[in-house]
Amino acid sequence: MTTISTSRSRGGSDPAWGPDAADPADVVGARERMRWFVTFWVMAMAFHHTDSHPRAVVGILVLSLPVLAWPTSAPLVGAFLSLCVAIAAGALPEAANHMVLIMFTGLAFGVAAVVAAGRPGAHSRDGGPFVRRWFDAARTAAGLSLLVVYGFTVFHKLNTAFFDPNSSCAGRLLRQALALNGLDPELAGPAVVTPAAVGTVVVEAVILVLLAVPGLRRWGLPLGVGFHSVLALASFYDFATTVFALYLLLVPTRVFAAVASPTPARRPRVRLGLRGWALVAFAVHVLVSLAGDSEISLPLHWHTVRVLTWYLAVLPYMLTLVRASFADQRSRGSLVDRPSRGNLAARRWPGWRAHPALLLVPLLAFANGAAPYLGLKTVASYSMFSNLHTEAGHTNHLLGGVNELQVLPYERDVVTVVNVEGPPRADVRAGVWMRERPPQVVPWLELRRVAALWRDLGIAPVALEYIRDGVPHIIDDARNDPELSAPMPWWQRRLLAFRAIDSGSGADRCRW
Repeated sequence: MTTISTSRSRGGSDPAWGPDAADPADVVGARERMRWFVTFWVMAMAFHHTDSHPRAVVGILVLSLPVLAWPTSAPLVGAFLSLCVAIAAGALPEAANHMVLIMFTGLAFGVAAVVAAGRPGAHSRDGGPFVRRWFDAARTAAGLSLLVVYGFTVFHKLNTAFFDPNSSCAGRLLRQALALNGLDPELAGPAVVTPAAVGTVVVEAVILVLLAVPGLRRWGLPLGVGFHSVLALASFYDFATTVFALYLLLVPTRVFAAVASPTPARRPRVRLGLRGWALVAFAVHVLVSLAGDSEISLPLHWHTVRVLTWYLAVLPYMLTLVRASFADQRSRGSLVDRPSRGNLAARRWPGWRAHPALLLVPLLAFANGAAPYLGLKTVASYSMFSNLHTEAGHTNHLLGGVNELQVLPYERDVVTVVNVEGPPRADVRAGVWMRERPPQVVPWLELRRVAALWRDLGIAPVALEYIRDGVPHIIDDARNDPELSAPMPWWQRRLLAFRAIDSGSGADRCRW
């Protein structure tokens, strides 16, 4: 490890970083990791909006300016993470996978802040810097939550429809990537879809294993970066950026210290060059997104330009991290005291030890992923684009016994919605099943939830025809129906949502 001579100016006077007695390389590495993480987190929140709601990104950027200007300020970072949790929670109950992961990560940092602040000596000369302890405490909770997401995205895909080339979400996403980039979607035929479906499951499972084992984690980084970079072509760069930000937490601070200060001469150029390059590419991405598809003339397809600017914003960071991670591995052979067990232990990558309170976050993430098998919900449980069905007492999962775990009745009580008149079918605030062709088969609780949403949005009257338990129901105004308008607990309305089980669009079609 090279000598770092600027630790006093970087962390000596800031109580959040601790006194100069702390290991200078550790302080510099922790600051650099924090700077990278904040940059990625801001971009992840912005990328979430640039695809579907470009105008909303302006508000995100305004709110993120302070944390971008001072990315190593603990109060600003804490405030921004809290804001992200609020935004992600506001997207419930139909939040995308990456927004759910953002929410759990924010919760992990919240609990970690309490743990780090309450630890004896956390702010003393012997206790070390608070922010390093804060990020180190959050690493296990956030990292395990990421592994939970990987685990369930693999497990959910183990169903007959995902491996069927005629219905597989792998095929849909391939066609989507081709179409968005101006290519012929018919290129994704059955001969391509089947190996893509199998390959997706295998690669995600391998990434999970490599990241879970500290000694193999540096191999998981390039595989994960490559996999998610390919998925970005289908407009999943928001999910990729969120995942990459969590990758940063799994890398030792000494790797970031080496990147920040490989030599005194290169230190400013490397650090400022990476961040400056990323922010310029990020700004171009936002401007292209705000301009819109029909208002600009570009030599490449509009979506392709957005993906390329995303590549320019994040890949220099990630490739630098991968290279530095493998350089850290090679440096093990250059230890002066090679037989020293202590020195070798210091070179290992961090494991999964954590304060018991922090384990509540990944446990909550696990319960959320298991929700379809418990009969609780099917949306925002990491099962989007997985073709999974667990409703109406049946499942297409390869392990047919998973439905035996359903202790709640919500997925078994289903209705067939024959016709709906009143609300706009494309309203993004309504259930996603409303965008499919009728008749739509959905859980009864989902119909009640959406009816309550229509009422809250002031959409009236809503005429409705549905069949429940074989009995047709014709409702002139859903607000006045005693069953549909019966009060629902807040947690059912805010946390539970369900996909269509079947519709005029097909039973096994790939659903969001």
